Amino acid sequence: FVAIWLKHAESSGCRLQRARASTPMATVAAAATMAGRLPWGLPRTALLLLLALLGSAATAVAIAAVEGQCSTGGGAADCPGASAPAGRPSPGLPAQFGSAAASAAAPLPPPQLAGSPASAEVPAETEKEARAPEGNLTGMEGEALSSVHPREELSHVRVGFVLSLVAFLLVWIIGSIKFAVDGSLPARLALWGLFPEAYAAVSVRSVVALLRLKAGQTPVVVLQSCVCDKGAVELADALGRYGRKAGLQALELPHNPAMSEVGLKHLAAAILAEDSPPLQELDVSYNPQLGDDGAELLLPLLKPTACQVNELKLADCGLSVSFVERLAEKVAMSSLRVLDLSNNVLTGAGEAIAALCEAPVLEELTLGWCRLRPEDVAALAKELPYTSLRSLHLGGNRFGGPGLAALAEHLPRSQIDELGLERNDLEVGDLGTLGEAWAKRPFSRLRLDGNRMSQAEVARFIRALKSIHT
Repeated sequence: FVAIWLKHAESSGCRLQRARASTPMATVAAAATMAGRLPWGLPRTALLLLLALLGSAATAVAIAAVEGQCSTGGGAADCPGASAPAGRPSPGLPAQFGSAAASAAAPLPPPQLAGSPASAEVPAETEKEARAPEGNLTGMEGEALSSVHPREELSHVRVGFVLSLVAFLLVWIIGSIKFAVDGSLPARLALWGLFPEAYAAVSVRSVVALLRLKAGQTPVVVLQSCVCDKGAVELADALGRYGRKAGLQALELPHNPAMSEVGLKHLAAAILAEDSPPLQELDVSYNPQLGDDGAELLLPLLKPTACQVNELKLADCGLSVSFVERLAEKVAMSSLRVLDLSNNVLTGAGEAIAALCEAPVLEELTLGWCRLRPEDVAALAKELPYTSLRSLHLGGNRFGGPGLAALAEHLPRSQIDELGLERNDLEVGDLGTLGEAWAKRPFSRLRLDGNRMSQAEVARFIRALKSIHT
């Protein structure tokens, strides 16, 4: 089961994250920390089951030890409770008790009549029975005096132990199947510390179970390639019931082509409800089936009276310029800090993008692969000195040297500290204006990979920039 869940989670990309790990070593450290808490994460039921298994194992060991002693200790006489032959003292008993038992087991002669000689002969049959071996007892008296062999007792105990173990396994299997059918088995294993939380969210039902079972411990939920409209309705219902108790802060639903605007409508309503979770991040990227109509369902989330969503990702959602214009009207009074509109065709949306930048606290804007023209970049660049933007990503737009020149003209008066210009058909000769802007106000991060220049030329340009302020 664990191998199947891991493979499914890896292929679908569905996962639940308690915290974002920026490096593989951080992920390994988080897993080690989780493994260190494993024994203390078990609930009472699991502890009781563990104690029952340990008790059963101890009973089996004791039975095996007693059986081995009886089989290798020299016969039934060495086992406690076994009957010793008549005429021989049992182990641990005085000799007189043994002889008394032997005499009691022997047949008594018939009573003599008064006046008969004491030396009268005993009948032959009686004498023969009297001379019989002491250990051979026949009749009802011998059956009453014989005891049950200890191996028979052990066989009964062994059968009872096996039956109880089989019953326990059947109950465990039935419970596992039940939890697997309703989707809560991975969630319960993660809750008990027996399954990594990063792979517990293999389905919508698993996430619903996690939200229900782990109150206050589920800040980030990521469901990728496994949400349809029906699943979105179930998830919306779970958000309304358990989202606030679970402390949900981020909901990421990328790459879910089976989810239409019908499912997104239920999710938006659950987020906007009065008892909604304090959601801060929402990601519905790479769902081109949503389009403008689906994305507009999320615009009420940007109202000041709504939940405080400060990070919205709408990459590759089939958006148009008209949606960007309506979005610009909503962000003017919002608390949005991060906005991702990459992989949407926004040719001619320069003025609408410039209006987007008027958001009071917007710090990061991603417009990669939006087919922006140089005039669109110029309209955006004019607004940069009056915005709070610190990170601007314009990769993949191929606006060339004219677009870079318009951008570099206004960079020194802006607060931009990170600039992404990868794959924009830039040449070495186009970097002069960028160098002049950097000399006036340097920024910490610059991406130039994928342009019409070699790595050596890029490295030479970076060294020249560093030498200006050294």
